[in-house]
Amino acid sequence: MVLQRALLFSLFVFSNSQVRAEYRVFQLIIYSDSEKQVLSNLDPEQYIRYYPILKGEKIKYTTTWMCKGRTNGKEYCPNPRLKPEVSEQDSLNKK
Repeated sequence: MVLQRALLFSLFVFSNSQVRAEYRVFQLIIYSDSEKQVLSNLDPEQYIRYYPILKGEKIKYTTTWMCKGRTNGKEYCPNPRLKPEVSEQDSLNKK
């Protein structure tokens, strides 16, 4: 009986699950006397564990957004809140 329930549960979970990949991008600023912007899929606390910053530097994020799909071998997706730049040629083609 227990084995049957476990089998039914497994079939239910695996048959109804669709793998959906998404990841978060953080726009970070590392600053002290100067500042540099970094895109990462790590939040500020995680980032400094993997990439230690210099003494006296601070880190914060300015914005974050979600990207859908697989992450391996791809650049971070663009921030959906920012309008993509339209080239001059594109605007001429629309006229």
